Amino acid sequence: MRQDQVDTRVGPAVWICGGLMIATGIVTSILLLRDFESDSYLYLAFYSIPANTAISVFPHEPVLIYFGKVADLWLAAAWATLGTAIAGAMDHLVFVPLLNLQNIRAYKRRKFYRTAISWFMKWPFATIVATGFAPIPFFPFKFLAFSIQYPMWKWIAALVVARFPRYYLLAFLGATVPIPNWVLIACVAVVFAMYLAKAIPAGYRRWRR
Repeated sequence: MRQDQVDTRVGPAVWICGGLMIATGIVTSILLLRDFESDSYLYLAFYSIPANTAISVFPHEPVLIYFGKVADLWLAAAWATLGTAIAGAMDHLVFVPLLNLQNIRAYKRRKFYRTAISWFMKWPFATIVATGFAPIPFFPFKFLAFSIQYPMWKWIAALVVARFPRYYLLAFLGATVPIPNWVLIACVAVVFAMYLAKAIPAGYRRWRR
């Protein structure tokens, strides 16, 4: 078999992990909607998986703020971090092979990518930690890490170091600032609406083709 044929195939792990991400997101959303008043850490852990995948429409901030109102801050941060670590492993299994396929890795020749990756490679672990903790879009840095096939154990370790304190601070915000539940639910609904506003027209255009 030729090399180009091997490089353009996506292994079964990619499809399995992708399906698990979608299924987990649907099931967890149903559980949270049915039992929003619960302080179940298991709900939080499962919700944190789809909320922290590379491509996600599930915001984690409102949920962590809510759990800060009803649960132990340290436990909430720990369970959310557990879910994030699982999401990180699934992301790594899916996107590392995907971003390095023979037929799509032409992006690595672009000047912008080469400049970004040259800076990222100077301090990859520290960059992941800093951007994973800060309130900024994290996906571009996930993309860089996956594109260079950053080792999974280092990737997950950086996620844990970055996300645990972030989650604790979000839960602490919920414990100290009286934010009504309806505001948190509205925040989640707005994120979904923004996603659907983009996804539905794009899907319709592809269907018309």
